Amino acid sequence: MTFWLNRNINKLNWRVILNMIGFALIALSGLLMLPVIVALRYREFHLLSPFLITIGVCALCGLFLSRLKVKRNAYFARDGMIAVGLVWICVSFFGCLPFYFSGQIPALVDCFFETVSGFTTTGATILTDIESLSKSLLFWRSFTHWIGGMGVLVFVLAFLPKNNEHTMHIMRAEVPGPTISKLVSRLKTTAMILYALYMALSVIELLFLLAGGMPLFDALCNTFGTAGTGGVRHLRREHRRVRQRVFRSRDHGVHVFVRHKFQLVFFSHSSGL
Repeated sequence: MTFWLNRNINKLNWRVILNMIGFALIALSGLLMLPVIVALRYREFHLLSPFLITIGVCALCGLFLSRLKVKRNAYFARDGMIAVGLVWICVSFFGCLPFYFSGQIPALVDCFFETVSGFTTTGATILTDIESLSKSLLFWRSFTHWIGGMGVLVFVLAFLPKNNEHTMHIMRAEVPGPTISKLVSRLKTTAMILYALYMALSVIELLFLLAGGMPLFDALCNTFGTAGTGGVRHLRREHRRVRQRVFRSRDHGVHVFVRHKFQLVFFSHSSGL
């Protein structure tokens, strides 16, 4: 890997890569507005500054990087691979800042681990008492799993202002599996269709949990964790003893439905069925 980088580092289209990082940070700053709304809803005013500072830093860095002039628009598989890796690192670092600035997770490396676990849908955690976090931070922790379930760059590609045939290299580097196909001719439209399906199936899971009597906040956090395959759990102490078994069986059933239904819909579209 080191030999490859030394040999090809000057051949990479760094301005396009930095543009992609900039667009990802702009998207992240917009997504961080949701936990701000949660903080306002539950009167966690002391947590507004950690989120707003992070939003400001993300927006400024993103605007600067996204406005760099691109001398050549062509980029290839190696550029897509480096762009995806750097975007994941940058988004995870900036995404961990609310945890760190709030002081509820003191060590920066632990904050970074928790955020990487979310965006990669790993489901691992350093927290021994998850419910000790504030509601807005719990929401953001679960929301990172939902974002990572489809992929950060797939979200960026869905709303990227400039899109051409070369962006397929980014999609190939981002999504799992040996092959990737488009539902329609334009990759941007394909990304939007995929996210529309993902959102629709997430809403279905949310409605199932609400119908079972789970409170809205808990239902949202569980939906974000399971739809993204992270498997993170969020059940408050008062619900744990009475309803844990019922919610777990229903949540697992909906989780299986969402993931397999999504794959069936995707392959039926890509096969022209």
